[in-house]
Amino acid sequence: MFTKSQHAAWHHVLGLCKLGEGETAVVLGAQGVDTRYRDTALQVARERGATAAYIEVENANRLPATALAALRTADFVVDLSHSHDPEIRKLAPYGTRTLVVLEPPEILERMLPQASDKDRVLHAQACIRQSGRMRVTTAAGTDFEVALGELGGNCQYGFSDEPGHWDQWPGAFVTTYGNEGSANGTVVIAEGDIVFPQKEYVRNAITLRIEGGYIRAIEGGVDAMLLKATLNSYADPEVFAVSHLGWGLSRNSRWDALGFYDKKEIEGQDGRGHYGNFLFSTGPNLSGGGTRRAPLHLDIPLRDATVWLDDRQMVKAGEVLAAEQRA
Repeated sequence: MFTKSQHAAWHHVLGLCKLGEGETAVVLGAQGVDTRYRDTALQVARERGATAAYIEVENANRLPATALAALRTADFVVDLSHSHDPEIRKLAPYGTRTLVVLEPPEILERMLPQASDKDRVLHAQACIRQSGRMRVTTAAGTDFEVALGELGGNCQYGFSDEPGHWDQWPGAFVTTYGNEGSANGTVVIAEGDIVFPQKEYVRNAITLRIEGGYIRAIEGGVDAMLLKATLNSYADPEVFAVSHLGWGLSRNSRWDALGFYDKKEIEGQDGRGHYGNFLFSTGPNLSGGGTRRAPLHLDIPLRDATVWLDDRQMVKAGEVLAAEQRA
């Protein structure tokens, strides 16, 4: 049973999503996946005047044709399964707005999105689109560059209000994809940084040597050994590729949030969208318009990074500099 404040939070977010009279909403669940928000999502959608239905699939990453047909005709989808079926991202031409909701209720409330979050994130996205190069440094030893412009990127501001937009409540951050083969340098995952989907804080630094868009060496202690073993276990060179890159703009996130939950309870939006972080990732680039597939995708938020776009600093040692992006 959800509290009045949690019910109000759902109304607030679905209001930001512009869900209303005459629209069709689908709540998507999957077998074996937590669907605690099913009834609340359906109730609030109906209270806002929409026609709402629930669909449960066996495997969210391989959606059956019948489910896809329903999603394509929906105005709005609440995805409680976090489907990684590529067809989810192909709903855009049908105008379907998609919102993923996974985190525990108290995180949804604490990181409640506001309309102003969209403005800040879109400013960051515009800056990326006007730039030809990104450089990232940290005091821990990161010094990494990548060329931009060939591929697109994504932005997330916590609600889905435009036809075809995919988003996740909560979280605010911006990402882009580097030009193929252009990433070079060193990325140091420092003590206290996070590796997803392992949902682990790094205990001793991991150094990644990057050349031609791929991780060529992984150096360090036991954490480096474990990361290398994980990547090698897939026997696929594409898991070593550099994927999306960007920085966090969530004004109400907590870096220490993982320490308060069992891994099964939390998805990790606090770390991924943490204000002023740098989000480094590996694996596929399909959502940026690329063709690379990979069986593993890592998200690695780094604290206290400095991020340049061409000669302009966006973030300095974890501090967001652009006035239009500051919380």
